[in-house]
Amino acid sequence: MAQAPGDPTSPTPPPQSAFRRWFFETSAPEPQGFYEGERQAQAQHHTQPWWKVMCLTGVDYFSTLGYQPGIAALAAGALSPVATLVLVLVTLFGALPMYRRVAGESPHGDGSLSMLERLLSYWPSKVLVLSLLGFVATGFVITITLSAADAAAHMAENPLLRPVLHGQEVVIALTLIALLGAVFLKGFKEAIGIAVVLVVLYLGLSLVVVGNGALEVLRTPQLAGDWWAGLRSSYASPLAIIGAALLVFPRLALGLSGFETGVVVMPLVKGDPGDTEAQPAGRIRNTRKLLTSAALIMSVMLLGSALVTTFLIPRAAFWPEVTLSRNVNAADLTAGRAVLNVPLDNAANPHELYTLTLPAGRTGSFTVPAQTVGGPVALQVTVTQTPAGGSDNVTVFKPAGEANGRALAYLAHERLGEGFGTLYDLSTILILWFAGASAMAGLLNIVPRYLPRYGMAPDWARATRPLVVLFIGISALVTVLFRADVDAQSGAYATGVLALMTSAAIAVFLTERRRGHRGPSVLFGLISLLFIYTSVVTVRDRPEGLWIALLFILGILIVSVASRVSRSTELRVQRVVFDDRASAMLARVQERGLPLRFIANRLNAGDNAEYVLKALDVRLDNHLSGGQAALFLEVEVTDASDFAATVPVTGVKVGPHLILRARGSSVPNTLAAVLLYVRDLTGVPPHVYFEWSEKGPAGNALRFLLAGEGDIPPLTHEVLRVAERDAAHRPVVHVGG
Repeated sequence: MAQAPGDPTSPTPPPQSAFRRWFFETSAPEPQGFYEGERQAQAQHHTQPWWKVMCLTGVDYFSTLGYQPGIAALAAGALSPVATLVLVLVTLFGALPMYRRVAGESPHGDGSLSMLERLLSYWPSKVLVLSLLGFVATGFVITITLSAADAAAHMAENPLLRPVLHGQEVVIALTLIALLGAVFLKGFKEAIGIAVVLVVLYLGLSLVVVGNGALEVLRTPQLAGDWWAGLRSSYASPLAIIGAALLVFPRLALGLSGFETGVVVMPLVKGDPGDTEAQPAGRIRNTRKLLTSAALIMSVMLLGSALVTTFLIPRAAFWPEVTLSRNVNAADLTAGRAVLNVPLDNAANPHELYTLTLPAGRTGSFTVPAQTVGGPVALQVTVTQTPAGGSDNVTVFKPAGEANGRALAYLAHERLGEGFGTLYDLSTILILWFAGASAMAGLLNIVPRYLPRYGMAPDWARATRPLVVLFIGISALVTVLFRADVDAQSGAYATGVLALMTSAAIAVFLTERRRGHRGPSVLFGLISLLFIYTSVVTVRDRPEGLWIALLFILGILIVSVASRVSRSTELRVQRVVFDDRASAMLARVQERGLPLRFIANRLNAGDNAEYVLKALDVRLDNHLSGGQAALFLEVEVTDASDFAATVPVTGVKVGPHLILRARGSSVPNTLAAVLLYVRDLTGVPPHVYFEWSEKGPAGNALRFLLAGEGDIPPLTHEVLRVAERDAAHRPVVHVGG
């Protein structure tokens, strides 16, 4: 086999400033950390025992305990423990077996997206992956913003910091995001070591909080009795309770967030000494241990936290900040007949309302103590008189409850003291910030893994720092739009998580079905239906996640199409490989003198008559004499949606005619690569002879972009011109007819 001696020459680029070299640097090796490639991890001995890598994925997965119990209580109320039990069952019997299968099918860190990519081909495969990347970006960006928002809530509600930081959640979240960007611009190292410390500290402290609360529940059986009595009074039967829990379960889907990360970090998992790239059995087995252990730990913590927070925290403490502004009749206000229905748990779609009767004749700002269904709440009321009108404006502000977005931290302060509570706040803030770092690393891994390989990203997208600036800017914008509100972002986060899990379930189902495994295909088909249902319900109730994902998808498609069009005349070939027969044919013709000459032909019947007629037409149109030896050069388009590929060239003889048949993703680019290969091999630019196309320019342009064909002669010349700027060293293109 012969390979290309080297890449085509190119002009020396102009010197860059030190800042540009640093900012667009792509050659630095990947530091030990989140989403290292398989070869880098093996070469740099960065593989780690599975339990350490579990801590790396756990900064994302386990950190959801910082806000999941509060979101569950807000979404499900007293049903929170039952709905959380449904979540745990889906985790252990749906998501876990599904991702254990993904680990076996995609053991090199490509995740479930690569399974879908392999199941489809051509452009549908690329479009599907690009669409799913929109949801991936949504999940990762909202992980950054949600984690920063919840960390800000823990800081602002800490008793020691509250006098200074309360009301500054947006500023705090933006500062944390900026700090995250600064760290990644400098370079992030030793992620696993830090993750182990943070996860052990956070889970240990969380276990203390949950354990303390569980002991209180056991000591006071009336708590559980009152809770169950309340459920029975609200629902006709236990079956109705289960049905209601199934309906609210989709709102708790944030608790499923860590599985995709678990398979993406597989290259970091230490396997067996006998593992090979094709069969990494030890790594697959240890990754399955990682996934199972993480799911079991999280299931126990989710159930425990749901129980203690539901039993021990007043409902009002979970409610978010709400502002209501209405105009009321001035006469009714003076007479004490003015009434407002104040939403308590959700400003847009409330389930809990408080009927506020405004004090007669009261104006200005004052506080009304309200005895709500969830406990006492202080409502801040401002009445503004309108001199010329018959109505006055009334604004009611309900502050966020102390447990909103920080349920376990609330219990830590209330039950274990301010010192322990502050330590728990600190551990929560650190792991939440590190979860944002995990998400940023995920974004930096996904974009270079797919878009440049598809030719659908500018070259600078391979550099880390420009992407960091881009994603930090998007995260800052999302934070401002959502006002660093944890509850407001939960729906968008769930949408991103569920889209990934749904695609993974469908990929596993289709894989099992294609292999004829009837039992597993039925199981994973049911799991797919469950995740589809959950996704539909989530999008219906909280459509903002879908809109964000669609914006990401639109942006990705625009950048991808523009990049693919602008880079279409790049050489797009990694290397050219001649088989022995092709090399022998080249040598045989070379003995008759240089330069070598090629007649470009589109293969049809492939018989002797085709080559006789083609040679006659081309020689006549291009004034090529019969004494000048020439080989036929043909290209078979394999997958025009691929951007860069290796070009194999085989030698074929039909009658007296010598034919080189190449396979590539685009005819002009493949022809140019073969010609440059021959130029490098012989030292003399070869000549290639074409006939003009009879199709129109618009149709040819589309055929080139979509099918890798089009008006071949000028496109081949353009690819050669871009690849080789020196005309004296450039293969020569002749067109006749």
